[in-house]
Amino acid sequence: MKDTRKIREALTFDDVLLVPRHARVHPADVAIASYFTRGTLLAAPLVSAAMDTVTEHQMAIAMARDGGIGIIHKNMSIDAQCAQVDRVKRSESGMILDPITLGPEATLREATTLMGEFSISGVPIVEPGGLLVGILTNRDLVFETDLRRPVREVMTHDGLVTAPEGTSLEAAEDILRHNKIEKLPVVDEAGILRGLITVKDIFKRRAHPGCRLRCDRDRFGARPLTGRAGCRVAGQGSVAGGPTRGGQRGHGGGSTHAGRARSRRRKGGNRPRIDL
Repeated sequence: MKDTRKIREALTFDDVLLVPRHARVHPADVAIASYFTRGTLLAAPLVSAAMDTVTEHQMAIAMARDGGIGIIHKNMSIDAQCAQVDRVKRSESGMILDPITLGPEATLREATTLMGEFSISGVPIVEPGGLLVGILTNRDLVFETDLRRPVREVMTHDGLVTAPEGTSLEAAEDILRHNKIEKLPVVDEAGILRGLITVKDIFKRRAHPGCRLRCDRDRFGARPLTGRAGCRVAGQGSVAGGPTRGGQRGHGGGSTHAGRARSRRRKGGNRPRIDL
């Protein structure tokens, strides 16, 4: 009978040494950008796992800042997954195209809750049609003790500084510096809010140039599309929440349901396309 107790040779990372040799290529000349999907180019080929102990919005944001992407795990409701992806999309976007807003009749309690939930220091105040009427920031809330008051009584509205559509980030930075403000609403000719530029996002874009490989808000936390009905609902939830990348996560060698899910998403029917 063959002896199977023999210990085979095995190596760990510390057992292997790569000996440097002459190279004709300088590190600065090496491009490591890779495609995550057919339409998604990453500055760095780094992807964090779709595990509940690994990737939620914090990890996905950190990955995006250095040019990678994070796959939000699926051990939560579809709405919770959409909320996680939304937080990633709203992070350091240069200009936020659909900023979080409140109406003038909202209470200060609602405002503070919203600002705490999204870790933001200010909220544009708009009428139902999108007309910008003011902005509420932490400065306005410093000495407020009655959180039942409506936002319109506390918000900044006189002398509100705005920028027209098409303003570049360089021009926006000059406006922010000149007026000593941190948030710059972008409006169209009718005064309708079209975006928001913050000094924090400008600084973060400088600190993380790898995040610029794709335009504006195209730094996504992808979502896993797995299971039977779960895949269909998750895919439609992604569409409802805006453009999203889908990561198909299998278990072990994959599964029949995962293959069918990919096929359904690629066929798409009359639904908007989601990169897989």
